[in-house]
Amino acid sequence: MSKTIELQVEKSRVLIEGLRKNLAGLGDKGIRQEELDVMSAAVAELAKVNEECDAVRETLTAKVKEVNTKLLIVKDKFAEKKKIIKNNYPQDEWARYGVMDKR
Repeated sequence: MSKTIELQVEKSRVLIEGLRKNLAGLGDKGIRQEELDVMSAAVAELAKVNEECDAVRETLTAKVKEVNTKLLIVKDKFAEKKKIIKNNYPQDEWARYGVMDKR
């Protein structure tokens, strides 16, 4: 869980708990049990979707590492083949082999 969300969830839970303990004296201030129930449900939903987000983030991180590894392999092979063409053929023939470099 991100630190920002974790902190907000914890602070909200503590506030809700404190308000529930003192609900009798807060009725004239507009704070009702139903509002606290709605707020508590919203906090629980935030915690739940944040956990889902963390799971997706883990999967994404692994996939990004895999993509970067494959990209490195392709780039190395590309550079290796291009170097062969550039070292063995005159510049005006490079395009024929798919090397679009000017120099």
